[in-house]
Amino acid sequence: MKCRFKSEIELGQRGYTMLELLMVIAIAGILVAVALPSLQDTISRNARDSIQLDVLTSLALARSQAVTLSTTASVCHSANQTSCSNSAGSDWNDGWLVFSDFDSDGVVDSADGDTLLQVHPPASGVVAIELLNRSNNTITNEVVQFDDDGFLNNSIGGAYFKFCDSANVAANTRAIWVSNTGRSSQSIDDGDGLHDDLAGNNLVCP
Repeated sequence: MKCRFKSEIELGQRGYTMLELLMVIAIAGILVAVALPSLQDTISRNARDSIQLDVLTSLALARSQAVTLSTTASVCHSANQTSCSNSAGSDWNDGWLVFSDFDSDGVVDSADGDTLLQVHPPASGVVAIELLNRSNNTITNEVVQFDDDGFLNNSIGGAYFKFCDSANVAANTRAIWVSNTGRSSQSIDDGDGLHDDLAGNNLVCP
């Protein structure tokens, strides 16, 4: 009886062999390799959707304040969250400012009575954000301005923000369009699986 009991204990304490452990590690490695690209893509798309919503909110705030205050309101790229960068080709992922712009110069100047309405800090580095006009050229001073009627003030033909993920995947590229009337909207897919720029052409990154 004692011998049988001892054998059962020894059998219960038997561990995994090295071959079994290596097989488990190999299977786990394969699963991670398969899942990682999908996970990275999901993280990138979530970051893009979040920052798009932030940009839309800021544009809506600037437009409404322009009408409410009966003056120009501007949204500018800002790398330091205190002043406008005014540098062509800026990545708006660095952050931006919304402010009343009484002299319409695209510069936050307290001497002119300009007031900061919103300060957006740097966002996730997963998404690059570019401001362009209808002809896909950089907008002067990296500023979007709305006049006291809520209309776009400084870009004939409209403006748009382009959002590119770190892998520059065309299917994941998105845009926010700003029409001459000042209305902001998200880009659309015309049926080919790719979203369009303001002129109706497929968005391309970088």
